[in-house]
Amino acid sequence: MKQQQWCGMTAKMGTVLSGVFTIMAVDMYLIFEQKHLGNGSCTEITPKYRGASNIINNFIICWSFKIVLFLSFITILISCFLLYSVYAQIFRGLVIYIVWIFFYETANVVIQILTNNDFDIKEVRIMRWFGLVSRTVMHCFWMFFVINYAHITYKNRSQGNIISYKRRISTAEILHSRNKRLSISSGFSGSHLESQYFERQSFHTSIFTCLSPVPSSAPSTCRYTIDVC
Repeated sequence: MKQQQWCGMTAKMGTVLSGVFTIMAVDMYLIFEQKHLGNGSCTEITPKYRGASNIINNFIICWSFKIVLFLSFITILISCFLLYSVYAQIFRGLVIYIVWIFFYETANVVIQILTNNDFDIKEVRIMRWFGLVSRTVMHCFWMFFVINYAHITYKNRSQGNIISYKRRISTAEILHSRNKRLSISSGFSGSHLESQYFERQSFHTSIFTCLSPVPSSAPSTCRYTIDVC
């Protein structure tokens, strides 16, 4: 069966390229952000602005590169798991990748908004936004293939479960009918052996009765009647 293609690629090929793209894009993003976020500027919050939102914003700004590094490491692991999920057709791995990429890009947008004002050079701010928007758009493009392949994998797994369920039912029916035939045949053979046993017993009893000694006053003749079935 010919698989449907989009932009000259099947859903499986697009999913593989999505994982490869994510790994390469995350590496390039870390190289670029290490120079600009490595020495994050942390400023102490004055009591006037000591609110919950200000504390959270200051924490994100101070730990921005460490947060980006942690998220990128998790993203690379999930991308590798995506490639294995394509090979092994694991539906859960595809779903994890879809959910995580959405969370990863959302977190990067938040970090970008909070830290972009710290750079005085306008070109740096433009390059950071250009890289983030380009990566997000490409992830949306590749996500189309991942979602389609996840749908195909789920459908194939459902069909496989139905086939295995029907196979188990047919196997159980065959075993039940076989056991039923065996019980019927064993019943017939048992009744036949029982009838033969009683016939032999009656035959031996008649012979023993005929050969047993009789009184002298009784007739000396003995009639043998043997019925053979």
